[in-house]
Amino acid sequence: MTGPPAQTQGLPAMTQPAQFSTARNGQSPAPQFSQNQFCLPPPGWVWWVLLLALLLPFAYAFGFLFPRGDDFDEVTRAMFPFDLPGGLYEIVREWLTWSGRYTYHFLAVFLGKAGDIRPLYGLVCAGVTALFGLGLYGLARVLQVGRGASAFSGLLAVVVALAGHHSLPNFYLLTDALTMGLLQSMTLIFLWALCRLWQAPAALARRARWQAIIVGVLTVGVFEHSALAALAACTVAVLLALVDRFAARETEPDATQTPRTRLRHMCIVWLWILGAVLFSFLAPGNQVRRATRHIDTAVQMRQLSAAFDEWQQVAFWIFDGLWPWAVLLLVLLLRGLRGQTPLRARATAVRNGLLLTGLAVAAYLGLSGLLTVLHALSDVTISSTSKLPAGLAVFAAYALGFALWGLLDACPAVERALARLPRQGLMMVLLIPLLVMLAGSANWRNTMTNAANGSMVQLGMQLQERYDTLDAIGLNAQPKDAPPRFGLLGEIYRPGARKRAIDASLPQPVVQRSIPDTVFPVQMGEALPPQPETWPNLWVAWMFGLGSVHSAQPHAGAAVAALLAPAEEAAQKPVQLAPSAPLRAVGVDGAWLVRANGAPAPDQLATASTFSNLWLVLHGQNLAQIKRIAVLRVSKEDWRRLMPLFLQRQAAELALGLPQLATSTANNSTDAYARVVAALAGEMLHFEAAAWMQGEYMAVPVCPAVSTPLGIFVGVNDGPMLRLGLSNP
Repeated sequence: MTGPPAQTQGLPAMTQPAQFSTARNGQSPAPQFSQNQFCLPPPGWVWWVLLLALLLPFAYAFGFLFPRGDDFDEVTRAMFPFDLPGGLYEIVREWLTWSGRYTYHFLAVFLGKAGDIRPLYGLVCAGVTALFGLGLYGLARVLQVGRGASAFSGLLAVVVALAGHHSLPNFYLLTDALTMGLLQSMTLIFLWALCRLWQAPAALARRARWQAIIVGVLTVGVFEHSALAALAACTVAVLLALVDRFAARETEPDATQTPRTRLRHMCIVWLWILGAVLFSFLAPGNQVRRATRHIDTAVQMRQLSAAFDEWQQVAFWIFDGLWPWAVLLLVLLLRGLRGQTPLRARATAVRNGLLLTGLAVAAYLGLSGLLTVLHALSDVTISSTSKLPAGLAVFAAYALGFALWGLLDACPAVERALARLPRQGLMMVLLIPLLVMLAGSANWRNTMTNAANGSMVQLGMQLQERYDTLDAIGLNAQPKDAPPRFGLLGEIYRPGARKRAIDASLPQPVVQRSIPDTVFPVQMGEALPPQPETWPNLWVAWMFGLGSVHSAQPHAGAAVAALLAPAEEAAQKPVQLAPSAPLRAVGVDGAWLVRANGAPAPDQLATASTFSNLWLVLHGQNLAQIKRIAVLRVSKEDWRRLMPLFLQRQAAELALGLPQLATSTANNSTDAYARVVAALAGEMLHFEAAAWMQGEYMAVPVCPAVSTPLGIFVGVNDGPMLRLGLSNP
């Protein structure tokens, strides 16, 4: 049941819809609606097209994901895809031995095989991101926004989350998606569940309560951040219900007991959430983990002494980016698209609006402070990695949205002023700046660039060859009658096998490190370090059934040897290039394209294909003055790139028609044009020159040997990119 219209203000989505207002006899009265509420038309197809265009590069990037870090370990914890018994066992084992994140530990095994199945990997990461859209869709529906407009708002929330997030690569890494990504999206869904419970009719309140309890308990088990966030949100809901209860008693002592019922429901949910938090935080595994990582009292006190400075450093990341403006425009959009709301007394609206604003701000400040202290008592402080403050910025965005909603409730003059403006014009005023901000964000521009120029395609080809090769070697090394190695059965048949170590009896392949090793946002650094015993290489070896595995830089001497080999011994004749005058000025007097295999040792024939490259070889008498070198490879047309073929062709022609590309950041039209052309025409590779020197030669890998770029640009010591004569290789 719900109270009188004058007493039904709470969280933004907790605003009481008219159709749920009930009279004392249980019949629906005819409420009085506000005539000064501004309204927006449902988004038309043009807005949908623009929004989908902004979402496209982010969605495209989910198709080029490969396992990294903890993913390799999680693959071996699952016996098969969607391993339900293994997931349940993992909850118990981790609760006793490592941490109380029961939701994450279940999903890490239940979805663990996604690390070994590329389509599933991308779908899981995309699904976690889609939960942001589901959360805002639900909040919009609670506000009586139409289904189409709610879906638009949810999709807009997904784009805002991806474009505005300070640590976007976390959404493209399975382990991080199931922790840092899931904790933020699940918190939003829990807020939706609380709002549904707040406005639910009496007949549906019990069902809504159980839904809120289930979502809340699952949210607590994802991560410590979501646990405290869920508790904070539920505490705010209880306080709002308590104020609503006393206000109803003061103004209408004979009214129905709806405020009391709502308070009871909220208190029950709060008790469940508190119990789940205690279950997670008091897990014996938490203490085991701290002891394993040598977090004693002295370390904790030292970290606590710096906690306040850390809190000041990370708590307000929301203001370093587009989050504040995006949240403001989203709030205004939702208020314009919502259904009509009943008239409320001026004093009640101001009181409830200011109360909501104050509680939202206080909840975030308290939450960020508690999380800072919590991390100071653990093995990872909150400022030690960017993904933790980035998550706080998302929580700050939630709090800011509720606070702005309360301020607008307390200041109806703003809404009256907006109501006087033309509806279509107001829609454009809200959406055009928001979409422009999203398209101008660094996340969107960098993702779009790497999707359009073929960087993701080239990376995917490299890594697919790498892991196919390792898989084949591992399958050949394993006897056909070998017992299970993975999951619960693996621990039964191979006790102690999870104590990873190099096995000299099994193959120990070396693969070429990915060049480039960073392609935003799908890969941020080489997945396999150069030392076999370094994490996560031992887990990779166990996953593929190998003795060990690591990556290595291809040997530049192989390219020089191929260049200098007699013509009759050369597998393919080198292609001579013409260095320009600026290159000759820095000592380069010769340039060639050479195909060579730079495998570090002849006994690595099994993985030698990963070291086969097309090399750019430079010669000069004084190459020591070259400290850094950049290579722009102009890519051929490829339907897999996120750019129409005719645009790919045009971008390549524009690039190859210029003698140089001034890619500096100077603010003039020439540089801006060159940067756009360079970004769309191909991939930029950066090298430290010293690692690739071979006497009077320097050789750097340009692309896999099976590929040939349309052209090559070379930049020395951060200078302009100079074209080498390769128009017809």
